Amino acid sequence: MSAEQPTQVVQAERADAWEAVAEAIDSGQADRVAEVVVRLDEAERRRVAAELPGHLPTARRRAHERYETRQGEAHRRYERAQQDFLREATEGGLSEEQAHAQWWSGHHYRYEQWVDWRERDRWIEPMRVAGAGTIGGAAAVAAWLHRRDLAEAADDLGPILRVIGERPAEWQADLAVRLATRIRATRRRDTGNAAELALELLRRSGAEPPEHDPLVVAWVAAARRSRPDPRSDRWTDALTWDDQGRGAVPTLRDDPLLVHLLPRLFEAEGAGNTLRDDPADPGASGSWLGALRRLEQEGRIDRTLLLDGCVSRFLRGGGATDLRFFARLHELLLPAPDETAPYTRDYLRLLPAAPGPVAELAVRQLRGVGLGADDLNEAIEALLFRAESKLVRAGLTWLDQAARAAAGDLDHLAPALGSAFLCDSYDVRERAVRLGVKHARRFTPLGADAVREAGAVLPADLAVRLAEAFGGEVVPEAEADDFQPGELPVVDERPEAFPPPARAGALAGRGRLRELVGVVRR
Repeated sequence: MSAEQPTQVVQAERADAWEAVAEAIDSGQADRVAEVVVRLDEAERRRVAAELPGHLPTARRRAHERYETRQGEAHRRYERAQQDFLREATEGGLSEEQAHAQWWSGHHYRYEQWVDWRERDRWIEPMRVAGAGTIGGAAAVAAWLHRRDLAEAADDLGPILRVIGERPAEWQADLAVRLATRIRATRRRDTGNAAELALELLRRSGAEPPEHDPLVVAWVAAARRSRPDPRSDRWTDALTWDDQGRGAVPTLRDDPLLVHLLPRLFEAEGAGNTLRDDPADPGASGSWLGALRRLEQEGRIDRTLLLDGCVSRFLRGGGATDLRFFARLHELLLPAPDETAPYTRDYLRLLPAAPGPVAELAVRQLRGVGLGADDLNEAIEALLFRAESKLVRAGLTWLDQAARAAAGDLDHLAPALGSAFLCDSYDVRERAVRLGVKHARRFTPLGADAVREAGAVLPADLAVRLAEAFGGEVVPEAEADDFQPGELPVVDERPEAFPPPARAGALAGRGRLRELVGVVRR
């Protein structure tokens, strides 16, 4: 054998490897491609990887041709069935018109031939599997899988996970992180199976998930996605498991990403919007609320993590829809006063501008802890200036209860009472005056002076009622102005209209016009 013969044999073997992969790709079966790829050596992988980009148009064209062929065959079968039906009907005594009417009245449904239009894309996943198993660098594989024409991942991730699993562990971790950082929540393909692949690779490789908000959103959405139950014909999700803790699919409790991504759930932009429709009933299937409560009760999740996460999420701001899930989770935790005491200042910060449900939640928590005079005045003042009448009434009720619960004088409540006098609503001010009159005897002279001074902004009728209880003089209303405007003088003459601009021809001579133009130019 000459020296050239071994080289020719190697080249032939590499060519055979590519032909085997190309044939598997053209079959439209991703698992068949994986079976071929895992048996390739390093040189054969490089050969296949070099051929893949140029094979993209061919694979697409062949898949479309297969689809058109099957569709044509189905149409011909349908036409033959129609002809046989019409012939038998006419032989049975029906006219041709009656036979056609009977065919179109419903019989044709039994003979319709359907070809799944998705067969045109059956080349995509085989190409993804081939590239994931043969392309050298993790960055190049990530770019390959996110090509626009290859971005639609299949539901079955088994074949592509099989070929990636043959790669070194560090390489797999690198690919997992790269795919995770490419997720974009605004792209539909990145919230489906493509995101599932990145999440599964992170789990299998043990790589730490990158700081990436769309990754957290994808993780949240994936846990709620229904999957077939291997033990029955039902479908279930990762948030549902039985009383013995056995889940039909890998559950959230068993997810290695839980420890990394759950703290980020309270920080990631878009997570609240994704969870806005989470079932309010924690016992419902697919409920994140129910899953988190169960994990907290089992000790799998630190209760402080959930409570601290909810409060920090409230402080980050957002609309009522974005914060709905976190408000429900906070309520579900039923924190005791000693648990919420460290967050007193945080709850106070929520009162002035947080969405209504969050502010109501903060009110309930603050009323369960003992507030000092300054904090109590701050809380009531914040509520009295809210636009929601429910919160304003809560502030007035809180003020009344604080007054009745106080052991000594009520001078410390004078600022809050004065704030109620400043409200735009007459009903609020009238109720505040009634509260002041009710507890007037419990104010010291110093506190009464503060209330009288604040009452200067009240309408006259309310000011009189306040003065009767706290003393002082009522500032009289300003006397009505009896000014009567006089008649304006009548002007008979009208000003002449402004004369129209002079035309160029009216100027004295063309030389004069040129002289003026020269002046303007200078």
